[in-house]
Amino acid sequence: MVLNSVLTQEQVKRDVGGSIILHWRPEQVKETIIPILPQAQQLQIQQKITESFELRKQSKQLLENAKRAVEIAIEQDESKAIQWLDAQLV
Repeated sequence: MVLNSVLTQEQVKRDVGGSIILHWRPEQVKETIIPILPQAQQLQIQQKITESFELRKQSKQLLENAKRAVEIAIEQDESKAIQWLDAQLV
């Protein structure tokens, strides 16, 4: 991820050689400035990422429940679908 950051990309643009295929020599890679965030900020980012994965998992489950409820509504009736959906949300 660091190599895709704006800071690193600007360093690459400054240092690359070659006219068609750009080359970045190993010594240039070694000289790359990689910012290290404070521990508290790293932890905050980690928590946000973990939370986003959990919310994504929940949203996928809700979507599957909604699909199944529509199937039940079509196959049986809407009240059965609502009843099934309510049972899933408990």
